[in-house]
Amino acid sequence: MDQWVGEISRARHHPSKIFFNKSMKVCPYLSLPYRPKQPGPSLWLYALRSALVQTPIPDTHGKQVDLAPLPKRIDERGVVEFVDNGRPEYERIKLQTIQPDVIVLCTGYQQTFPFLDDKLKVNTNHLSSHVRGIWRREQPTMGFLGFVRPSLGAIPPLAEMQAQLWVLNLVAPRKLSVLNPGDEIHYKLHSKPADRVTYGVDHESYAYQLALDMNSAPGIVDIWRITRTTQILTMHSMCRLLIIWAFGAHFNTKFRLIGPWVWDGATEVLVSDEFWHTITRRPLLFGEALTISELLRG
Repeated sequence: MDQWVGEISRARHHPSKIFFNKSMKVCPYLSLPYRPKQPGPSLWLYALRSALVQTPIPDTHGKQVDLAPLPKRIDERGVVEFVDNGRPEYERIKLQTIQPDVIVLCTGYQQTFPFLDDKLKVNTNHLSSHVRGIWRREQPTMGFLGFVRPSLGAIPPLAEMQAQLWVLNLVAPRKLSVLNPGDEIHYKLHSKPADRVTYGVDHESYAYQLALDMNSAPGIVDIWRITRTTQILTMHSMCRLLIIWAFGAHFNTKFRLIGPWVWDGATEVLVSDEFWHTITRRPLLFGEALTISELLRG
């Protein structure tokens, strides 16, 4: 997320309010005009920043993407006048004559269900009023799966977790914990009622909440029991399981170790290289250079 320009406003600059830029490959093209090149304090600060937090920046061979504020007006000659947002992208572009050949209007989209009866229709922009963003309390047989938007993460894994909770509520509601609406504050992104997208969630918090609702979130005692009772686990696999459980992301497989959707193959998959490498590729605490990584590499 090494973004140099086009930052979020101070009022919204908080992880609980934004959707992260996931188009990492375009960032070097956006930042090229703003990276310092001449010796001086800016270049020294850039060097320090690079040493601490910066992701590698590939050579764009002089190619760049010019960022601009929102258009204010387009005159009869097709020249665009931009809104003065007081930020670097405006200062850089305000004296230029921008006369585009093609304008693409990225207006977003809205989900509609014209085939449903009027009593079943719902505005998917406001699914936050639904139970866990899935179904209406008065109409539990109709679930809306995959209509939440994670700030950082993917929709399909969350849709799978939603499907598990929805089906379980239909066929065995006694197996669910109390679905307390007060829990929603922990995973819902903070938005205004007039915002176009009001169904944003934090991926990790939302997945974990759904797992808690289904009693599928394993604790340390559950992990200990699994390591003692699963015959296929070697010593290094046991260590992997503990580390992935403690330090790994909330993979759906983690929530198949216990609970109503328990899967016998979950343990073997969870300790595989595919999941383990999400841990070992992290710098400092883990990494291929550490003895623990050499010890547990399978």
